[in-house]
Amino acid sequence: MNTFPKRPSLLVIDNVMINSDVLTAMFRCDVSVCKGACCVEGERGAMISSDEVGAIEQVLDTVKKYLPEKNLSVLDSDGIYETYQGELYLNTVGGRECVFASFDARGVAQCNLERAYLNGETTFRKPVSCHLYPIRVQKKLGMEYLVYSQIPECEGGRRCGAAEGVPLYEFVAPALERRFGRPWLEKFLSHARSSRASRA
Repeated sequence: MNTFPKRPSLLVIDNVMINSDVLTAMFRCDVSVCKGACCVEGERGAMISSDEVGAIEQVLDTVKKYLPEKNLSVLDSDGIYETYQGELYLNTVGGRECVFASFDARGVAQCNLERAYLNGETTFRKPVSCHLYPIRVQKKLGMEYLVYSQIPECEGGRRCGAAEGVPLYEFVAPALERRFGRPWLEKFLSHARSSRASRA
C-alpha cells in the first residue's frame, strides 16, 4: 500500500493517516505574535520518546549553561521528564514553560535545546513532537494519524502563512522527514503539492 484516499477527509500514506487540514492549511510560525506559546501552554511538557531522553541526557551539560536557575532547580529535583499514563513528557517549571525554555528580552520563549543545536554545539535539535507542531501525531484505526492543532495562540502563524503563501506541509517538512524518513516525505509532498496545484 502506498497512497490512497481513505475517505474524503483522510489520506493514507504507508500506514500513516493524514487529516485533510494538513494538506490545505497555510502556516508559518510568527513568534513575534505568539511569543513562543507552544513552549508554555498545555497541561504538560512536550511528549518525548525514550530514545530522545537518552539524546537529551547526552547534551544536557552543554544546554545547562543557557538555562535559568529555576529551570536548573527543576532538573536537579525532578529530572528531565515525567511519566503520565505510560507516556513520557518533558518536565515544566511551575506547570508552565518547558524546563528547557527561557525568555528573551522581548518575552519570547525560546528552546535552549534548539539554541545549542543552532549554535553548532550539539546534534540533537529538539523533540520531534515540538519540531512537528502545529501537527500532532495521534492514533486512529491502529495507525499514526496526523492532525492540525489550531490553538488561539497560533493565529499569528495562520495569518503569516496565508500572507506569505506557505502551506503547512511545507513548513513542517523537515520535521516530517525526521519522524517518518525521506522516502515517506517524498510520497507525501508529491501528493500534497499535486493536490494543491489541482485546487489552484
